[in-house]
Amino acid sequence: MKKVLVLTSSRADYGIYLPLLKKLRASKEIEIEILAFGTHLSKFHGYSIDGIIKDGFEVSYKISSLVLGDTTRDIANSYALTAQKFADFWNDHANQFEWVLVLGDRFEMAAAVAAGIPFNINFAHIAGGRLL
Repeated sequence: MKKVLVLTSSRADYGIYLPLLKKLRASKEIEIEILAFGTHLSKFHGYSIDGIIKDGFEVSYKISSLVLGDTTRDIANSYALTAQKFADFWNDHANQFEWVLVLGDRFEMAAAVAAGIPFNINFAHIAGGRLL
């Protein structure tokens, strides 16, 4: 059985993932684990991790790294903290997953992926930004 980790940082990416998550959950060949971070863990943003659980998914890991505020400095600090916490996570879990599924290009997801590069994580990336 192949183990896949799904990184979700917000209600927005989770909603896009949901049809795929349901198919993966039904698979006999794939075991999924979910890591929630970003606004999912923020009471200010509605603590949307509850929606994941309500949909019947288990959240295996949580990483809290969001700095409240939306100034450029707040975003930079959140990016740095997210990268630091994911560096610790990848150090402890790098070889546990066949693939790590990531979606989008928000700064939280970018930080999580950037921190995984030295650990040779097999990322599968869906729906990045586009040039206009």
